[in-house]
Amino acid sequence: MKIKSFFFMAFAVVAMSVASCDEVSENERYVSVTPPTSTGTDSTDTDSTDVSIIRRAVLVEEFSGQLCVNCPAAAEALEKMQEANGGADTVVVVTFHAGEGMMLAIGKERGEAMGVQGLATDFGEQLFSNYGLQSEPNAVIDRRSGVVGQPQWLTTIVSSLRREATEALQLSTSYDASTRQLTVNVLGRSSSEGGFAGNVHLWLTEDSIVSVQRLEGGSYNFEHVFNNIFRTSATPIEGSPVTIPYANEPQQVYTATVTLDDVWRPEKMAVVAFVDNSGGVANVARAAVITPGEE
Repeated sequence: MKIKSFFFMAFAVVAMSVASCDEVSENERYVSVTPPTSTGTDSTDTDSTDVSIIRRAVLVEEFSGQLCVNCPAAAEALEKMQEANGGADTVVVVTFHAGEGMMLAIGKERGEAMGVQGLATDFGEQLFSNYGLQSEPNAVIDRRSGVVGQPQWLTTIVSSLRREATEALQLSTSYDASTRQLTVNVLGRSSSEGGFAGNVHLWLTEDSIVSVQRLEGGSYNFEHVFNNIFRTSATPIEGSPVTIPYANEPQQVYTATVTLDDVWRPEKMAVVAFVDNSGGVANVARAAVITPGEE
């Protein structure tokens, strides 16, 4: 009770920040569409009869905040979009909590002072600044769209899924529970004769995080469940240089080892890897930190 009382007092001024929290159209909260017709096999499938055909996945960098009253509805709508378009491995969502200085998000230190888990990170704050964001919910889709407001997420996602993919990515993970070290290998192949040159990005996310969320009307839910939350990056914010060869079989192109924080639950975590260049995201892949059955 004392924690909640302190929380309310500390954020009595948050009502002033509602103007920075974009409203979500009622018609866009529970939208679904027929998935686009697949033109090939999964990008990790090396048994395809036509290895030049590669499945497209799309990266959605969602920007949200625990103090953004319209963000829960946007996150729910985005989950519906995932379900309607191939699932979480096809529409790969990474949610960054950012905008702490604008009273949209709660960072680790502020959260600890209030007895709640703050989900904002320095990495997310840097992306928030790099994209020139001043409000939420917003998203950047495949790093080709610019900043997209929530009503345009669906059409942008479907458009991205229909683009031809020439780079395939595959992930393998190995987790040591005694050291909490995760090793990730990124494999790739290109169907373009010149191969691919750009940057690889390797991020970790976590699902089913329970913490506080401010809701429409100004109330607070201390048992809100958050998914796809960005935890850390194994690569610099600009990514690490990578080349993907023209090949029929996946080749190892990058490897990294990350030590998981004590509060992160590996069984609820995923690895997200994508490659990009000046043309945006070429493709993205997602894999569980721990394969089901290996806990």
